[in-house]
Amino acid sequence: MKTRATNTEPDAAARRVPTQVRAKKRVERMIDAAAHVFAEEGYGAATMEGIAARAETSIGSIYQFFPNKLSLFNALAEHYHGKLRVFFDLLLSGPLLEQPWEVILDSGIDAFMEFHQNEPGFRAVWAGLHLTEQVVTEGEAINRDFAKRLETILAAKLPGVAARQRPVIATMMVEVLTWMLVVCVRRPAEAKALMTETKAMLGRYLAPYERSAVRSSR
Repeated sequence: MKTRATNTEPDAAARRVPTQVRAKKRVERMIDAAAHVFAEEGYGAATMEGIAARAETSIGSIYQFFPNKLSLFNALAEHYHGKLRVFFDLLLSGPLLEQPWEVILDSGIDAFMEFHQNEPGFRAVWAGLHLTEQVVTEGEAINRDFAKRLETILAAKLPGVAARQRPVIATMMVEVLTWMLVVCVRRPAEAKALMTETKAMLGRYLAPYERSAVRSSR
């Protein structure tokens, strides 16, 4: 879903990039603090002073690297997206892919749920989708990449899925899971039940392709 950015703060891209290891660690601490503050208070209520206090640094240090709150939000989104890509790479390079597709689906969803429950940047980023086109564009690019890689898994585990169908089916899986994760963050008390139903829904969605593969092999 494309959301038009409405924030009018100055260009968030104009920020200093740290080059020394010490400075990089300081910036990482600032971004981590921003993730917690944005997630707990919301973007509108969050202040650069509050983020500096959470990072245990001076407000001058924050502004040394981030000229405004939006630039810090964009850095947080970029950081979160990077961690998400690393997580997905690890998931696809592990022993999970040796399992049947049902196990891959259930265990994969569990892994994504755990990752996002422990990642405060996720709540901060989805809540701020309206702030800047950069976040939406990066998120869409990641989902397209994930879907493309899921096509390979579909080809290997569900041969009943025709090659021309794989892009659409993989996209459906990624987008459904993405937005159900958002719903779970918004409704934490219902998260476990919602993920159980998400697994069931996607399982029923894929099951006919396994049956069609069995019939065609007879």
